[in-house]
Amino acid sequence: MPIHDAIIEAQKLIGRLWKEEQSPERERILECAGCILSFISATGQDYRFEDFRQSQDPGSPTRVEPSHLAPTEPGAAGSANIRELLARTRGFFNQLLAAPGATNDHGSIRLILDVVDYIVLTGELVTLDEYMRRPEAGSPPRVIAAFDSQRAAADWLERASEPPSRAFVLIGDQYHQAVYLRDINHRKVMPWPAIEYYLAELVQDVAPIPVASFGSREMAEAWLKAQTEPPDRAWVMIAGEFHLAVNHANVQRRALYPLSMADGYTINHEVEPEPSQPG
Repeated sequence: MPIHDAIIEAQKLIGRLWKEEQSPERERILECAGCILSFISATGQDYRFEDFRQSQDPGSPTRVEPSHLAPTEPGAAGSANIRELLARTRGFFNQLLAAPGATNDHGSIRLILDVVDYIVLTGELVTLDEYMRRPEAGSPPRVIAAFDSQRAAADWLERASEPPSRAFVLIGDQYHQAVYLRDINHRKVMPWPAIEYYLAELVQDVAPIPVASFGSREMAEAWLKAQTEPPDRAWVMIAGEFHLAVNHANVQRRALYPLSMADGYTINHEVEPEPSQPG
């Protein structure tokens, strides 16, 4: 089964395990499991994770046990809470693996356990911590790179020795999806309406309130550039129109997105789910 499909099956298992009345601990663990699965795909690490799983097969000379990771390894600093949550998640699914009647779900359970090990062993704790905070902060969709032109983005993807399977990148201020199909070595960068759907959902329940107003886009851009610690997002008014000022901190890019971009992208979760992060 392709790794992307296996991750989807594991997400379905988490849905089946979810109960209307469950302990806060169980809820937190299942939320963690769902988040780490989406993290793999959203950051374009499907193939890297697939290769890791193969390297961890019994008898592989490159196999490493998670318990061998010292606290001083990359990704450990500042991630104690994430590390502890992953340990509890591993314990929960190890118990589930040994439970009677879990035979049909062994594949998905083992995949979740492998994702936990992958994150710990590859030093992804800090990146995961940032990723898990984004929904709580209502942050815009995460991008992994930024470019000034389509050509620059295409050249980057073509030269990459380990390209992302699927991930968002910026070209100028516009969202694109970088796609890599390893079996046929297909690489492509194409426009993707991630920010349009994000804006549509953002204003669905809460009306925007601007923190500043400007007569022109140039004035707003100068203001945004001058901010020493800009928030992930903030509403501003430019010539009477709402814009979302976004700080893509991990790629050092700041952008302004007019709310009008959301026109035609109204979300009805019952019939038109928002496109997920790549993966």
